[in-house]
Amino acid sequence: MRADRKGYDPARILLSVSNTVSTSLSLKEVSRVVLRESINALGTDHSSLFLIDESRRHLMLEEVMGFKRDEIENIKVLGSWEAINTQLVKRKKPLMVNDVHRNLLFKDKKLPFSKERLPVSSFLAAPLIKDREVIGALIVSNKKRSMRVFAKEDMHLLRTLSNHVAIALLNARLYEDMRELFISTVKSLVRAIDAKDPYTSGHSERVMRYSTAIGRVMGLDEARLENLGLSSLLHDVGKIGIREKILAKPGKLSSLEKRQMRLHTSIGVRIVDTIKNAGKIIRGIKEHHERFDGKGYPAGLKGGAISPEARIVAVADTFDALTTNRPYRKAHTKDRAFLNIRRGSSRQFDPAVVRAFVSSYKKDPRTWSP
Repeated sequence: MRADRKGYDPARILLSVSNTVSTSLSLKEVSRVVLRESINALGTDHSSLFLIDESRRHLMLEEVMGFKRDEIENIKVLGSWEAINTQLVKRKKPLMVNDVHRNLLFKDKKLPFSKERLPVSSFLAAPLIKDREVIGALIVSNKKRSMRVFAKEDMHLLRTLSNHVAIALLNARLYEDMRELFISTVKSLVRAIDAKDPYTSGHSERVMRYSTAIGRVMGLDEARLENLGLSSLLHDVGKIGIREKILAKPGKLSSLEKRQMRLHTSIGVRIVDTIKNAGKIIRGIKEHHERFDGKGYPAGLKGGAISPEARIVAVADTFDALTTNRPYRKAHTKDRAFLNIRRGSSRQFDPAVVRAFVSSYKKDPRTWSP
């Protein structure tokens, strides 16, 4: 496949997409790479990806690129672009239209081509096919290069690209479905554990929400955010091995009871270690009671020796503990808990994590509502 007149090599686009889809199982990441590279390779204003819904009856919008925010909202309202997608399903081959308003198939269609609602004047669409069935559609619109007209070379490239990514996109969606099933199963387990102590109902899911909010401010990528979410959700899973009499004790714990309570981190590690590929989430569970000054447990780790995930979970866990009722004290107000965490910077907590917490708390207070 030769490079076009502008020096853009179609082979490079296929290699880039190939590298991404072969190393990522994130549907969103794969979709974005496909859309971005489609725009670059074909010189268009926009690109859109549709995938078949669970009933296998409709092509539904999965991701778009290049449209303005209000135009994206119109796309969502328009759903699956029935005028285009019906033709793709019927023909099972690419469709090239260089003037929507004069084309016999679309000239009488006011939507989605009305310039007031969605500025699409030309498009090139290719079906995504697996086992002879259309499972999606890849559409680029409004040609910018080569006299603003799509050519057969463009159709060939888009067809090759769609063939290349169809199975990868389907696998990514399957992975997403399996991941959601896994997360829902873990949440059910965590709720059962939280239910052992009426004072901590919902605690783990709130800590997950708070931890993820801090992680986003700190610029963690999606993979690390996912690991952080799991480790924060499971940070107290080891309490399943702690007697309820200790968990719900209304007064202070004795020295022996404290030692037993502290075992929940190591118990949690043993439980989670049975999950395949759990290595990336174990330290957040094991070390979330370590302190930045080295006075925490179970190993007395200090500063950077504590994993970043554990340093984040420590702040999130403390905020939720302070803002919910416990057997030995009433809940603090959010603002009082906020001040306590700020005062703990450099002693109990990593200063960088506290700064991210402060930023998130001020910018998005709704996230920090117990």
